[in-house]
Amino acid sequence: MRAPKLSKAERRKAIVEAAAQLFSERGFRGVTTKDLARAVGVTEPVLYEHFQTKRDLYAAIIDGTSRENFEQARETLRQSALADEPRAFFTTLATLMVESFSRNPSYLRLVLFSALEKHELAQLCFERHAQAIYAIVIEYVKKRMASRRVDPVIAARLFIGAVHHYCIFDLHFGFRIVRASKKRAIASMVDIFLHGIQAQ
Repeated sequence: MRAPKLSKAERRKAIVEAAAQLFSERGFRGVTTKDLARAVGVTEPVLYEHFQTKRDLYAAIIDGTSRENFEQARETLRQSALADEPRAFFTTLATLMVESFSRNPSYLRLVLFSALEKHELAQLCFERHAQAIYAIVIEYVKKRMASRRVDPVIAARLFIGAVHHYCIFDLHFGFRIVRASKKRAIASMVDIFLHGIQAQ
């Protein structure tokens, strides 16, 4: 039996999903429009009906990921920031990051490929996702941790960087540098960030 014909929206979604998989495996430069068309089971002219350039397609992948995985995360983080409880805030932040990378590892590969290839869309990744998260964290540090005289930008970079490193090396690459469970690893990172490692 012949497969049912897809609607325009369904075809576009199928193209985006196939492209995300290919880009995450080979990078932006390693995939041709012919490869994309073959993966989706369409001709290149049909592909161009939905996306005029590879850049348009790559941007659609990033935008789709932003809507599906990041909008709710940003709102959850904003709500957590309203409470004057640093441990809960940074635990929420780390948990959201770990869950996001665990749920969608191909997105991490897309970001890494775009950065390594020095592709213009690396900046788009930052603007769509990281920038909004950093803004919330920096503002939180300014308001809640001012008494510690820390630079809010460096503090935000320090904590987010630690969680990113954990996600990349332990969860994505599987090096298992941290032997603790995800929950325990997050708790330890938050504790060290808030209180340091110097004995009291």
